Formats: sequence, C-alpha cells, structure tokens
Amino acid sequence: MTRSHTQQGMVLLMVLLIFSVVAVLATSMIDRQSIDIERSQTLFTQQQARLYALGAESATRSGLYMDWEADAAIDHAMEEWTVERTFPLDPGIINIRIQDAQGRFNLNSLLPGGASAVHEQRFKNLLSLLGLEPVIASDWAKWLNKESNVDNKYLSMEPSYRPAYQACKHTSELMLIEGVDLTAYAKLEPYIACLPASVQLNVNTALDFVLASIDSRLTLTDAEQLIAERGQAGFKSVQDFMESSVLSKLKNGARNDGSSTGSAGNEEQTPLVETDFSVTTEFFEMFARIDLNGRIGTVEALIHRNKADGSMATVRRDFSRRAAREAW
Repeated sequence: MTRSHTQQGMVLLMVLLIFSVVAVLATSMIDRQSIDIERSQTLFTQQQARLYALGAESATRSGLYMDWEADAAIDHAMEEWTVERTFPLDPGIINIRIQDAQGRFNLNSLLPGGASAVHEQRFKNLLSLLGLEPVIASDWAKWLNKESNVDNKYLSMEPSYRPAYQACKHTSELMLIEGVDLTAYAKLEPYIACLPASVQLNVNTALDFVLASIDSRLTLTDAEQLIAERGQAGFKSVQDFMESSVLSKLKNGARNDGSSTGSAGNEEQTPLVETDFSVTTEFFEMFARIDLNGRIGTVEALIHRNKADGSMATVRRDFSRRAAREAW
C-alpha cells in the first residue's frame, strides 16, 4: 500500500509539473502573440501614416499648381500656400506646412565660379547676425572647392573623412565643417537651404536675417523695414525691391543710420545685383505631420515647380524629420 501511494504521489507531482510547464509556455505564447499583434498594429499604422503623408504631398502639389495658375509672376509671404493647415482624419489629424526654400540663404551659392565671393560675404553677414563665427563661411567655401585642397585638415580628425568638393544635398552636411556643432546648426538651419547654385533669393518670402545679410551695411531693423515695404502683396518686381527706401540709401552711398560709407565700409560691401534676386519661387519645402491615435508619421519633401509650365517634381523626401523649421 505504501509503495502504491508513493507511486501515485510521484505521478501526481509529474502531472502538476507538466501542467506548470504547459501553463508557463502558454503564458509565454500569449505574451509573444500580444507583442506580435501590437507590432503588426504599429507597422500597419506606420504604413497608413506614410500613405497619408504621400497624400499630403500630392495635395501640396495640387495647391502649388493652382497658385501657379492664378499668378505665375509673383510669390509672396501672404499667399494661400503659406497658411499652415490641419485636417481631421478617422482617427487622428494631419498638419501640413509649406515653406519657400528660396527665402533662405543657398549654401551652394558658394560653389566656385560666378559671384561666389559675394555670396561668401553674405554668408559671413548671416553668421555674424546670428552670433556665430564668420570663419565658418570661409571653411564652407573651401569644403565646396577642390582647389582649396583641405583634405589633410579633415583626414587628421577623429574619425577622419574627406571634404565633399561638390554641391550639398542637405543642410545637415554643414555640421561636417569644423566649429559647426549641433547648437550652431540649430541656429542656422531655419535660414539656409541646399538648392542649385543659380537659384535666386525670393525677396518676397526671405526672412529678416536673410534680408539683412545681403549687404553688410544692413541691420535687422532695415530688414524689418523691407518686410514692411513689401506689404501684403509683396514687391511686384525685383526693380521695386531695388528701389525700396532701404536699398536706395545704400545706392546713394549712405548707411541707414545716416552716416556716409568710407573706405572701410567699401571693403565689406557686397554688390547688389538684380540677377541675384527674384519675386517668384521654384523650390518649396513641405512638412506634414500625421497623428493617428498617438502614433506619429512625418514627411518632409523638397518640391520643384517649373516656372514655365507649373509641372512638379520631388527633389528629395525625408520620413525621419520630427518637426518643421521653427523660424517660419
């Protein structure tokens, strides 16, 4: 009897052990299944948000084409496309913001040839206005110019790398320059762009710091006055911009504080040439943020609008950016 009871007890223990193992395995499988379901839901939502983002880009193209059809001769800061818009989704919301990339300083204008020296001085002016070191402009000009032969400077860094010696594709490339850390880049980013070197600055959308940088004699107060003069409808032509009260004083050889420009001032003056400026835009930057019940999707796209026929092309697209540029 004792042996039989012992055997029955062992069988019971084995059954309980097997039941415990099965229970643990079942719990683990349920947890894993829950994780897989959650992961699948997240991936589905991400794909859904990305499709909404691409839809926002398509809607932006349609809006920009309508703007071109309405008036292809002028683009200014008070047009419909500049208004930030929010649309409801089921469930969630989508926010779309369009900015004029030609309202910023073009880093590729420092490529060798043409008026690169003039644009380098303007970049120095912008850096000074933002409280950054003007030498960054010289280093950037060397970064773009193979004749500068600055390989050793960057190859000696840790980690080492070579200068690009070519046009930039994204403004974050500026952080490869010595002295441009994340803090400096954050100050500069809202005011810079990487566009074809020949692209002109749209004076109807240019920000105050960018306008003040076009001549070393200008101040932020002058830039604010220029913005006030362009008004709700913008300058009708580049000639109107050149004949503004602020720039007229410069052409007459006087600073805007009332003093005259001497030889020292002439050394830093940057020639104001009409061909450097425009009142229309070809390159627009769209940022869309999609919120689907707390799951966020974003897209930033640089869109080129052909000024001849209004046709659109996406130059680049980035799904990693979390927020739009803050200066706008």
